[in-house]
Amino acid sequence: MKIEKILAGIDFGKDSESVLAYASHFAKIFGATVNLLYVIDYLTTPPAYLIPYIKEEKKIAEKKFDELKKQLSDSGISSKTEIIVGRLQESFEAAAKKKHADMLVIGFMSHALRRSSSEKLIKSLQIPMLVVRGAKAGTSKTGAIHIRKILCPTDFSDMSGTALKVARELKEVLSSKLDVIHVSPDYEIAKIKTLEHKERAIQELHERAKNKLDEFLHDHAVQEKGIIEEGEPERKIVAFAGENDIDLIVIAARGLGLIKGMLIGSVTDAILKTSPCPVLVVH
Repeated sequence: MKIEKILAGIDFGKDSESVLAYASHFAKIFGATVNLLYVIDYLTTPPAYLIPYIKEEKKIAEKKFDELKKQLSDSGISSKTEIIVGRLQESFEAAAKKKHADMLVIGFMSHALRRSSSEKLIKSLQIPMLVVRGAKAGTSKTGAIHIRKILCPTDFSDMSGTALKVARELKEVLSSKLDVIHVSPDYEIAKIKTLEHKERAIQELHERAKNKLDEFLHDHAVQEKGIIEEGEPERKIVAFAGENDIDLIVIAARGLGLIKGMLIGSVTDAILKTSPCPVLVVH
């Protein structure tokens, strides 16, 4: 995983400190620069009478950026800032392309990055996207981030294999513990409810999934044993993360699809809504 330039979305709201903390943490790990972006969100070109207010907002943002740049500089991190007036999604897409960003770090459910904007950015940007959310991120401070436990859900697709590769690399760089989980979806279990030997059929399903997971981990040079669960994927993944004090979930943006597997966009989306820790979405 090569990270040289990080783009961090800052709106100076309650999530901004956490976003800055995680952006600086990954910058330290990879020796990357941080580009701080503030978007004054307008769906259309603002009318003339709003121009003075926009200029004032820019001045305030510039002063706040000076404080954040000093904070990063004191930590030995090089940073740049940019203020854009325009549509939020398009502004982030343009900035990521212009800066040749290798990673995007954003908050979740914040003023500038509303839920719909986060979802659109996940689908439109083909770079790793760290969504800073959950209780783990809520108390984070610059210089005090610890990622000791990483969780990577898989559905055995190529995309989830890419996510597993990233999780394995982060585990090595951070000296973290890595858990890999596969959840057999509810609809697979529903197929066997009418069978006479239901318990035996469920056990066979579990064994097949376990063998497939073992093979998948071996193919991706992961030595840890995987975890098999049955049920609703997003609920099981989030529950496991909470119960096992996970610090970071690394997940594919897409997987096999509703009929064949679990890591479809809607599952990743649901995990982002309820995860107790930051989520790194990998394309």
